[in-house]
Amino acid sequence: MTDESRWTATFDSLFERGRAAVLAGSHHRDSPPVNGGRWGLSVVLRPDGASEARMAAIADEALRVAGPAHWPTGAPEAVHLTVRAIEAHRSPLPAGDPLVARSGAALARAARDLPPIGFALRGLTLTPSGVMTCAYPVDPTADEFASRLGDELGDDDWFEADFNRNIWYATLVHFAGPVADPTALVEWVAARRQLSLGTVEVTAAELVRFHFNGRQPVRVALAACRLGQPARDV
Repeated sequence: MTDESRWTATFDSLFERGRAAVLAGSHHRDSPPVNGGRWGLSVVLRPDGASEARMAAIADEALRVAGPAHWPTGAPEAVHLTVRAIEAHRSPLPAGDPLVARSGAALARAARDLPPIGFALRGLTLTPSGVMTCAYPVDPTADEFASRLGDELGDDDWFEADFNRNIWYATLVHFAGPVADPTALVEWVAARRQLSLGTVEVTAAELVRFHFNGRQPVRVALAACRLGQPARDV
C-alpha cells in the first residue's frame, strides 16, 4: 500500500469513527485550555494567506451546519498543521523560559536548508473531535522536517515520543458542545470527502503557545523561521 493509500484509509477510518460519535452524541467536547491539558506548546506549520482564506471560508460553512457552540479553528488566527506538541498546556510561560528557548533553537536547526513545504488539501473528514481538512504532502519535505524536529528536540521530545503522527491535517471546527443537527453534519461532510481546497505552500514554521480569546484558542508565536533560514524571535 502506498503512503497516499494509507493516509486515505486513515481519513476514511476517522470519518466512520466521527460519524458514529456525532450521531450518538458521544463526540468529544473541547473546553478552554487549562494547565496540564490540551493546547500546549507546539511546533506548527502556518498555511499561506490564500490557503488560510479558503480554509476559513469552509470552516464558516461547517459551523453553520454544526451550530454556534463550536470553535472555528479554521479561522486565520487559529488554523495550523501541527508538527509536534512539546508539552501540555502551561500558562503563563515566563520570559526566558528555558524550554521555549531550547525548542526555538531546535526548530531553527530542523528547518535549515529545507525548501517550502507543500500540501494538497483534498477532502474533508469528520472525527470524534471535529471537522478537518485532509492534507497530502506533495513531496517528502514535510515528513523530513517532522523527523528532523524530533531529533533536534532530543530529550525535549518526550511528550509525543510514543505518539505516531501518521497523517497531516488542519482542524477547521473543534466540537465544544452539542451538534445542532447531527445527521445534517454527517451528510454535509460526506458530500465533501473529495472537496479540493487547492495546494498549500508553507514557508513559515512556528513555535507557538495557544491563547483562548473568548471564542477559541488562537496561535501566539514565540519563535518562527522561514524554511532554510535561522529562527527569529517574535
